[in-house]
Amino acid sequence: MVSSSAPVFPSSARPSRPDRPARRRYAGPPAFERVIDTTDLMRRIHRLRHRLIALRSVSVTLCVVAVCVVCYPLAMQLRSDIALAALSQQVSENVAGWPYPQAEEALAAARAYNERLAQSGQPVLGEVADPFSTTSGASGASGADDTISSRDEEYQSLLDAGDGVMGTVRVPSVSIELPIYHGTSEAVLAQGAGHLYGTSLPVGGESSHSVITGHRGLVSALMFTRLDEVHEGDFFYVEVMGETLGYRVDRISVILPDDVSQLKVEQGIDRMTLMTCTPYGVNTHRLLISGTRVTIPDPAPEPSNVPDARETILRVALGVLGVGWLLVWTGQMVFSRGSSYSGLTGAARHRA
Repeated sequence: MVSSSAPVFPSSARPSRPDRPARRRYAGPPAFERVIDTTDLMRRIHRLRHRLIALRSVSVTLCVVAVCVVCYPLAMQLRSDIALAALSQQVSENVAGWPYPQAEEALAAARAYNERLAQSGQPVLGEVADPFSTTSGASGASGADDTISSRDEEYQSLLDAGDGVMGTVRVPSVSIELPIYHGTSEAVLAQGAGHLYGTSLPVGGESSHSVITGHRGLVSALMFTRLDEVHEGDFFYVEVMGETLGYRVDRISVILPDDVSQLKVEQGIDRMTLMTCTPYGVNTHRLLISGTRVTIPDPAPEPSNVPDARETILRVALGVLGVGWLLVWTGQMVFSRGSSYSGLTGAARHRA
């Protein structure tokens, strides 16, 4: 008969139970002071705030440096444009102060010169060297001061309003206002616009075609940099010896440097052409903005009534600066109030 009782093992043969982790004694809830103590949290917030302030300072410094690098050439160009416009205004005032009929005689002599030039067939157009040609392709005038135009005493004596200035060319739609000098030497084109020797003097009249040249892409001055923004139907003006001549653009073309077919006099037409190098920075061709004479104030408005892009740009820039300053000021106020609130809250908690 089999016994139903459980087997009995010797103590050495009993199976061992796996070790169980010792139970931790419950220490009770943490102290109330430890629950509400935010000292460590506030220290972390202050460290993070200091890091953010340092990062913001570095970012602002880098932004200021970047703005200065970008704006410096623009400021130089604006300064040069203002100085050239002031020179043009000064020349106009000087001519206005001449005794009668000095200015009228100067205009008559220039028109007589243009008549002889048209009858001669214009055997010479420009200087020996192209005014925009350089070995590097950058915009820079060629030739020294000893040019064909500088050796022509009659040419140099005509339309001399002072300091070698003939007059002023204005293209209000692209903020161009430059004094016009005799010839297209390197020295001339560094100071303003130049009159292309061998073309009609800029006094208007039938069977006349005056060509005014200017640089593009100079670091220190805009000159004719924005001339490619002019469109057909736009107006430009030349002020010479107290008279203002208006022209409406009717032809825009690009030619090779040695192509002079569009620079000569057209019988019976009063034409003026503004010439500069193109493409920008390459300068392998010449951009011609050509217009025919129109009356003022109809259809050509007075130069002072044509919208000047500089005024629009200035207004937009001031508006952007104003909005930017307002955003920065608002951000500073919000940040300061947030910091003050955090400090007061922390102090109140510590007092509690």
